Amino acid sequence: MARTRLLIRASGLLYALALVLAAWNSTAAQATAPEDASRKIFGFAVIDRVIATGAEPAFRADGYTLRVNSGTSLRFTSGPASISEVGTNTWVRYEGKRNDSGEIVLSAAEFIKPKLHQPKRDPNVSVTQVTEFPHGSMIDVDGSFRTDSVKRRIEDAGGSCGTGWYPVAENAELQDRVRRIGVRVVPQYQRDLPDNDPAKVPFRFYAIQEGNIRLALACKDGLVLVPTPVVGRMHNDSELAAVLADAVAVNLQLQNARLQVDLNLIRTAEAAATVYAGPAGWTGAAIATHPFLRKIEEQRGRMALALMADGGFDPWQAPEAWRMLAPIDFPKHPSKLKYPERSKYQLEILQLQYKTAADSASTQTANQAASAR
Repeated sequence: MARTRLLIRASGLLYALALVLAAWNSTAAQATAPEDASRKIFGFAVIDRVIATGAEPAFRADGYTLRVNSGTSLRFTSGPASISEVGTNTWVRYEGKRNDSGEIVLSAAEFIKPKLHQPKRDPNVSVTQVTEFPHGSMIDVDGSFRTDSVKRRIEDAGGSCGTGWYPVAENAELQDRVRRIGVRVVPQYQRDLPDNDPAKVPFRFYAIQEGNIRLALACKDGLVLVPTPVVGRMHNDSELAAVLADAVAVNLQLQNARLQVDLNLIRTAEAAATVYAGPAGWTGAAIATHPFLRKIEEQRGRMALALMADGGFDPWQAPEAWRMLAPIDFPKHPSKLKYPERSKYQLEILQLQYKTAADSASTQTANQAASAR
């Protein structure tokens, strides 16, 4: 816990929020309100996939399938002039309600193609994926590598997160697995963007030796670090993909937050600070009852499921992954582990949006989680 508190104090931007939102527990005070047809759903997100074109096109954004029909009030801002020109890497401000197929039928949508600013990056830090590491390599959360053996303190760490140096796992097969799965859960539109596009996130994935954190660290501009004990708790590639997709979604949320500030969609400096840094000291119960924090976690959970499915992984394994990571100390009888709130929300979305994807193993996961509610 002491290290987690240090991480939260030192973290910048959305990284602190990512750690805080991961600190849930299975006895969180209040579950999320169910997603149903009577609930209006609204948000602001990038379109990461075009699902259908024509008179009633459908787009994927925010982890939802957004359906446009004849009753949708459309608005186009700085970019597309008609619905036929809307594609990936276009942002949408939307509202609507869910239909029986699990889609969000839009009552209103504004499509925006903003001019993003080129992110400021340290010229001394490479954003290229490294695949070979000298013995004794250490990585900072800004992506810097060192091989010297000098013991470093947290306050000596570089980068905006300033949380110290982690030993790089000296296992080429493990590094290849993490990198291979990580790349597959990056949205295709991101992979297709040219390197000089301001919207391009330079994702790279590394396994690190860190025993106290039970999620993948997503901090500096596309850098994803996954502790080896996290990998060790996963039963298969789909469960590991759930963890890596969550970290990819954090990076996309950060881009979303920056753009909302630029477009003045976040009204106050306090709201902007909350999105960027997150309040230190939030507990799992507070997340469950605080609407804004809960919304951020839910958004990330939906996005991660979509990224898993697009990458060819089974999204029904995501609730099981978070169940495996929930306890600090792994029990002798993991079958008795309870599903945390994150798993329960993802299960809810799976049942609404991924009904045809459930195989026998997925159905077992769904039944176990349902019985735990």
